[in-house]
Amino acid sequence: MKLWIALIASLVLTACSAVPDALQVSNEDELVSYSAALEQPESVVGKPARWGGVIADVQNSDNGTVIEVVNFELQRWGRPQVSDQSNGRFRAKIDGFVDPMVYKQGSHVTFAGTIAEPETGTIGEYTYLFPVLEATGKYLWPARKENTRIEVNYDSLWYRHYYYTRPAYPRPVYIPSPVMEKGSPKTDNN
Repeated sequence: MKLWIALIASLVLTACSAVPDALQVSNEDELVSYSAALEQPESVVGKPARWGGVIADVQNSDNGTVIEVVNFELQRWGRPQVSDQSNGRFRAKIDGFVDPMVYKQGSHVTFAGTIAEPETGTIGEYTYLFPVLEATGKYLWPARKENTRIEVNYDSLWYRHYYYTRPAYPRPVYIPSPVMEKGSPKTDNN
């Protein structure tokens, strides 16, 4: 019985950590990392890759869409691990139109495809060599909601003070207000 429970639990956990269908590749071992594409850009052209990060810019044209992405390392299920240290930027080229209101600046995205010839562009006034990914699959990650935590201390008043405060002035109970998401109607009252 314990063996069956362990087997079912491992299957459920494996299914929860799987890469989305749009980002699946035939062989995970053949994927080229972003750092390898930066170091040897010409030698990795035509090889498969899965990169992701935060959208910096979306440019639509008659030839397709170019999405400029600030690259971050991916978790094992493909979601970017956003931090204060970026690996650089890359461009993902997509056939067809991508709505910039859906693929907004600041959204988390992951692309799978083949590496193309690098392109020279600018970031501000800085000339930058962008690795390019001809995307065959894309996945826009849903925004994560912040967890709110509200604590109420139901102890009697004489237990709320510390040794360095006077007993006549008990420590107040703080209840933090819920964190609102960006773009919600209550935070746009400027």
